[in-house]
Amino acid sequence: MTRNTTFLILFTISLFCAQSVFGAKGLKFSLEKTVVLVNSIDSYQTSNYFEGSNETDAQQRFYFSVIETEKLISKQASVIIEGKAKKINIESNFTVSTINWGSVFNGIRTYSITLPPRCIFKIEYQTSAQETIFLSDIEKSGVHQADDFFYEVTLPANLEASFRHRTEKKSGRFVITNQDFQTNEERIYFLIHPKGAEPNTYFNNWFIKKTEGHEALNTSLLPQNLTDLAKKGKSTELAKACFAYVQENIQYLDIENGLNALIPRQANQTIQNKYGDCKDMAMLLHQLLKNFGFESYMSISKTSTKKDTYDFPSIAMANHMIVSLVWENKMYFLDCTEQECLFGDPSMQILGTEAFLIGKKEQQYQPVPAILQFQPKLLFEYRFYLNDKTQQPAYQLKMTFQEKFGLVFRHMNQYGNAEEKTRKIIDYLIPYAHTVDSTQSTEHQTSFLISSDLPTSYFNLINKQYYIDLKCLPEITKMMEVAYNNDSARFNADFQITFNQLKFKQTFDPSKGIDLETNGTENKYILHLTPENTGKKGPLTNYWKTYLLKPAIIIE
Repeated sequence: MTRNTTFLILFTISLFCAQSVFGAKGLKFSLEKTVVLVNSIDSYQTSNYFEGSNETDAQQRFYFSVIETEKLISKQASVIIEGKAKKINIESNFTVSTINWGSVFNGIRTYSITLPPRCIFKIEYQTSAQETIFLSDIEKSGVHQADDFFYEVTLPANLEASFRHRTEKKSGRFVITNQDFQTNEERIYFLIHPKGAEPNTYFNNWFIKKTEGHEALNTSLLPQNLTDLAKKGKSTELAKACFAYVQENIQYLDIENGLNALIPRQANQTIQNKYGDCKDMAMLLHQLLKNFGFESYMSISKTSTKKDTYDFPSIAMANHMIVSLVWENKMYFLDCTEQECLFGDPSMQILGTEAFLIGKKEQQYQPVPAILQFQPKLLFEYRFYLNDKTQQPAYQLKMTFQEKFGLVFRHMNQYGNAEEKTRKIIDYLIPYAHTVDSTQSTEHQTSFLISSDLPTSYFNLINKQYYIDLKCLPEITKMMEVAYNNDSARFNADFQITFNQLKFKQTFDPSKGIDLETNGTENKYILHLTPENTGKKGPLTNYWKTYLLKPAIIIE
């Protein structure tokens, strides 16, 4: 699982990054078959068959992946070229990639085989494994969208399989083909468990058993502020301090391998290591909260990159782990891996998704709020005046980034020269001469006080009145790039622009996603940004130009 990084931190590095393409490009598959033999609840073997053709005049690579809890026990491949069959020497024609992250519990190792041009191929490989919990999903038409696809499972007499959104359970030998998929269903999720066991209960107990040997939290390793707060009893301040401790002191690792790809580290080990993956950080926060008497649950979760609703106990549906805190009749979903996250708000990675609360006796699946409690805002408060020295228009601007927008500036200190990066951001928004008079930062906002004489191209003197061209404001597309980037496009936000000592003449249409509040000489425009109306081609950009960027008279 990858931690989100905002535009402001990466602003001086890059606006775009390329994505790699994975797959068996150039190959056509006529058959894909998976045969699974389950020996017991903790032992199974798979045989995977592929038939197809390379119809190009170049060599092509065939890729297949094995999860880290499985062992590749055999592999063989053959080709037919111009009617002649030939075995492929796989050992001399076989590459292994680095480990990619497949789910919250398990890594994936990808292999590839080079196939000659203009050939018909047959490839087979077998694996063995110890955890049937990972037999959890079937892709429609298989991995490579073969013309003919089927998935065969044989279970011992004491086991059965439950399926997502299906009441029927399967036992013995059963076969799944692409005809078994429901409309718009790209994957079938299932769970193998003892006969008569309820899937959620089995899934819940499986994880608890994996972590039951964890030792109690060593409180002598904790900072003094947590101990002092705990003496006053349970409180929001104490819970917030526990969250901040893990968020700020444990370095997040994206990839784990081996035993800790499956089981969270013990909390004491994570404290001493000062690093961990999402499971390690969640386990530490969970044990901190439990130690201080809070109702806390380790929670298997998913990020918004997983499109299916997480409502069935399948490892394949999850790729993350968080902590769910129940406090004062409210549920808090706490993700320590994302530093640009306030206590009380879900992280951007899980916003609007679902979580499975381990150990909760009822309502184990909980929806994660789709809207932040602390809605971000960007405030521009302008006060226009005549400069006594130059007798030309000037302004003082208080620029305030609130909530999630403000967190970015606080955390830039961890990524090098924050002052230099801040200056570049402000220079980007105000590309003419200006001075940053002061900076102020609190938990929920960061403010800058800026002063500037207006360049002569932004005002006119007519009949002793100064007309200010409001094109001196930062371009709305630039503000969106800085504050309302790809991450924040998943929530609503407001830009508030206040003008003092300016008189407006234009008519105004309040139905365009912009509100206007007038109080004496103060005019406040509130731009309500949503994923639908923002961006370079969003309607708000045109409304901005139509209703706001017009001359106004400075009031002396």
